[in-house]
Amino acid sequence: MLVVIRGAGDIASGIALRLFRAGMQVVMCDLTVPTSIRRTVCFSEAIRLGETSVEGVRGVLCADAAAARMAAAAGNVAVLVDPEAACVRDLAPDALVDAILAKRNLGTTRDLAPIVIGVGPGFTAREDCDAAVETMRGHYLGRVYYEGSPIPNTAVPGLIGGYAGERVMRAPTDGVFVPCVEIGAQVAAGDVCATVGGEPMRATIDGVVRGLLQAGVPVHKGMKCGDVDPRCHPEYIENASDKALAVGGGVLEAILALSGEKDERAEKNARPVNGSLSDEGFVSALVAELEAGRRVGLASLLATSGSMPRHEGARLAVLADGELIGTVGGGAIEQLASERARAAQGGGAPSLEWYHTGDAMTCGGDALLAVRALTADDLPALLAVRDALLRDEPVCVSERWADAAAPTIEVGPAARLSAPTWDDARATYREPVAAPSRLHVFGAGHVGAALVGMSVAAGFEAHVYDDRPELATSERLPQAATVTCGAFNELAASAAIGPRDSVVVLTHGHAYDETVLLAVLSRDVQPAYVGCIGSARKAALAREHLVAAGVPAERVDAVAMPIGLAIGAVTPAEIALAIVAQLVRRRAERRGEGPGKGERA
Repeated sequence: MLVVIRGAGDIASGIALRLFRAGMQVVMCDLTVPTSIRRTVCFSEAIRLGETSVEGVRGVLCADAAAARMAAAAGNVAVLVDPEAACVRDLAPDALVDAILAKRNLGTTRDLAPIVIGVGPGFTAREDCDAAVETMRGHYLGRVYYEGSPIPNTAVPGLIGGYAGERVMRAPTDGVFVPCVEIGAQVAAGDVCATVGGEPMRATIDGVVRGLLQAGVPVHKGMKCGDVDPRCHPEYIENASDKALAVGGGVLEAILALSGEKDERAEKNARPVNGSLSDEGFVSALVAELEAGRRVGLASLLATSGSMPRHEGARLAVLADGELIGTVGGGAIEQLASERARAAQGGGAPSLEWYHTGDAMTCGGDALLAVRALTADDLPALLAVRDALLRDEPVCVSERWADAAAPTIEVGPAARLSAPTWDDARATYREPVAAPSRLHVFGAGHVGAALVGMSVAAGFEAHVYDDRPELATSERLPQAATVTCGAFNELAASAAIGPRDSVVVLTHGHAYDETVLLAVLSRDVQPAYVGCIGSARKAALAREHLVAAGVPAERVDAVAMPIGLAIGAVTPAEIALAIVAQLVRRRAERRGEGPGKGERA
């Protein structure tokens, strides 16, 4: 895990030690001229010296983000002169910790990394960070707030050896700081420890100089410039403080806790990425990359003819870390698309070219392969697509390639298009984009559970309903968008079933099946597909009962009952496969695509 820490002072360094010793890679960012006081235990000293050591851990000054990544991977704490933490764009860390301790938020937001931790006052968990850690000495020191904020700044230092504000030395005036003693020196109250603008800065108590600004730092009157420890243990100056390590422990807890939540959410919400602008997972992945300031290489099929593995609208993307998402169909065209998209991601020019698959693949079709880089300029259009998918609002995406060196993407209202189209004269591609159809599965038994995973992989959004609490759980059905438990009559009546949706009835009893069918078929708006499991005899009885209950005969006749394609399915997985096959075929028919590949009309 890679963690970027804003700040490299004593508290930030205590955090870095905790995270480093827990096996994490750490990159720290600080000012060109750091204002750390406890320099003997601050990784910020690497900025002045080139490298430093804190409790045996080596800190190395790095020239840029790439060097920092290498230094951290080699087992060092990497330090950058980067007060704004601009390196986050290039490093894409797993977590960001703001430990500047400015008593207010200086620009950290939750979207900078998957996990964002704020340290001290000025942060509010769930607003500008995922968690905040208490820095006030006392009962709550190091406590993690997953909601709310740390205690507001009191401007009174914590007690050490019976002293609070007295142990802090402050600049007597504005000017340049010039130390007169070294950290670790034994001093008495009244001793001059530094000068600012010719005026002395004196110790106010007896003790050991625990911290002192480096020479040459511009300071203002009243600024904290030194610290005297009344406990008189010189060895303490080489060790991180109890406070720094307590805060570091809180940050470590927060990162581990939130990493577990993130992994759990990712596993639960994982959806196959099929490579289409109607695939919310695919579009969201593109948006995330662009929001992080990273280019994406995108290869798209804008037109096809003949036999092809995939058709117009299929897309493949290459992310900044080299990951491939989506597909244009495999084989030679997939290899060509990935190579060109990778080149585009790295700065290569766009390209638009017809590719004849018969030269390398036996299918023998042709494809118009468009390759370009997506940049921040394309983010508004992709955000519009993603938001439309989330709202289940159809839109039309247009790609204009008249200037092949500078193609553009635009999003407009839904058009009367049943399929993607390529206008060769205008060099314009238009594609209707809509969220995937929902699949409502009534029954979470063996077949229903198998159906969820297969249907989601085929591009459906699965919603599951059952009256058995032990089966109707998100933990058991992690790929389902929703899982609802209740009485079947109430579930069927309240389910949000739209005209593009599909309904599969797989309950644990004939009476329940008919209850669900009656509720669904009695709606004013009918779903695109309704299917019910059962034998031919059961199907005949159910039809009689439904017609007798007043359901129009044409609606009853439209129900796929028995359900699924006839493939000789026996096991729950095989039955689920047969159902998904029928769902895919019906979806293709609604799109006007005719019989599927491998079938004979």
